Amino acid sequence: MGNSQRISAGTAILVDRMTAPLVKEEGIITEGRTQYLTLHLPDSTELSIINTYAPRASRDRTTLWKKIGEANFTLDHVIIGGDFNHMEEEEARGKVGERRMHRREAASWHHLTLQYGLLDAWTLDSFRKMSKKEYTFDNGRKGQGSAVSRIDKFLVSQELVNRGERMEAAPSMKKISDHSPLVITIWGRSSSPPTVGTYFDTTLLREDRSKAALLDAWRGTQPPPSLDADWPSWLEAATIRVLICNGRLAREKRRTKGARIRELQHKIRLAEI
Repeated sequence: MGNSQRISAGTAILVDRMTAPLVKEEGIITEGRTQYLTLHLPDSTELSIINTYAPRASRDRTTLWKKIGEANFTLDHVIIGGDFNHMEEEEARGKVGERRMHRREAASWHHLTLQYGLLDAWTLDSFRKMSKKEYTFDNGRKGQGSAVSRIDKFLVSQELVNRGERMEAAPSMKKISDHSPLVITIWGRSSSPPTVGTYFDTTLLREDRSKAALLDAWRGTQPPPSLDADWPSWLEAATIRVLICNGRLAREKRRTKGARIRELQHKIRLAEI
């Protein structure tokens, strides 16, 4: 499915032969800039994938974020990916400080992300980074003319945050583009879930309450063994207790955050009436 506007802009969503029959709906939100398709997956989940190529000007991006929000996808499973041509976080800027969001765009952007409960997958612990590469754009110049940034990203809704898996900024192909491919893999319900050793939410170590709970889980109800031969089994059991506790605390944190997002979404809808 392609959506081009001469040579100034264009998007495409490619699906393989096995995925094509799952496409329930497809369409264009903004000519040459944004398109979508909705998949009806075998487990009855409906997933909307939105591909965007945002303009460089902040005022034009303001309009684009509003139009995506007006498309009103009512699904819990939403992904927006592409070249957003702006940067929110300081670490995404690299050596370039432009493409900032002005006030009107910031309001339109935050309205969109709250509407669908979207988070930048790159910043989440539930998506493991499979490469050390930090930026997806590089103008290829050296010295003062050098500019690198992370203006390409995937925004995922809360249900997909809970699934998580991995992300990778692939090596550059400078003869083709000054952008690097950004790859995301998300656990499906039909696939095997991550084991307790796959994912550890390190942000819980920064909170006193969760740190205390993890420490209690480590200590357990049995004191450390006095014999060296008993230590391996005790350590294995303690590790499993900590990982199970971490998973439980992480789920509680995500539920709390999801509740806050839904409350803000409700307030936004009330304000629009």
